[in-house]
Amino acid sequence: MITDPSRKIGKVIKRIRTEQDLTLEDVAKLTGVSKAMLGQIERGESNPTISVFWKIASGLRISFSELLEEDVAEYGIIDIDAMDAVYESEGKMKLVDVFPFNPITGFEYFFIELLPGAHHVSQEHPNAVEEYIVVTEGIMNLEMDGVNYELKAPAALVFTPNNTHTYSNPYEDKAVFQNIIKY
Repeated sequence: MITDPSRKIGKVIKRIRTEQDLTLEDVAKLTGVSKAMLGQIERGESNPTISVFWKIASGLRISFSELLEEDVAEYGIIDIDAMDAVYESEGKMKLVDVFPFNPITGFEYFFIELLPGAHHVSQEHPNAVEEYIVVTEGIMNLEMDGVNYELKAPAALVFTPNNTHTYSNPYEDKAVFQNIIKY
């Protein structure tokens, strides 16, 4: 069963904000997300976009996966379809945080599906060193710094995510890619 993780994320944001002794106003200044929106997220009254969650994670200087706090067994097979997903681009982009950030490994791993017509603008990740894209199914576009890269499976690309970048699927078939962010 797929559930909306927004309510759980709101609780995590409130916990982190409290641990860092920050007010909603402080977090609004750090993230660029309004105080009202942050309050709604914490109370589970809002279903924000992935972009908003990235702004919050970047502003609080935490990894995106810390917001999701998935409990994963130390060893074993992970059923990605059974994990909670975050949807964007009117439901055309599905993101699953398969391996949340681990300070020892220094990375997090996302499984992402882009249905035809998906278009997602990802804000810069100032606390990340490199971002790796591995397309395993279909064709997708990645645009950054005014350059469009068409990635047809199997294809891979590595870049420094210090600028806004866009993932899109203007094609007729679903695209699937693995996304690894190294901190």
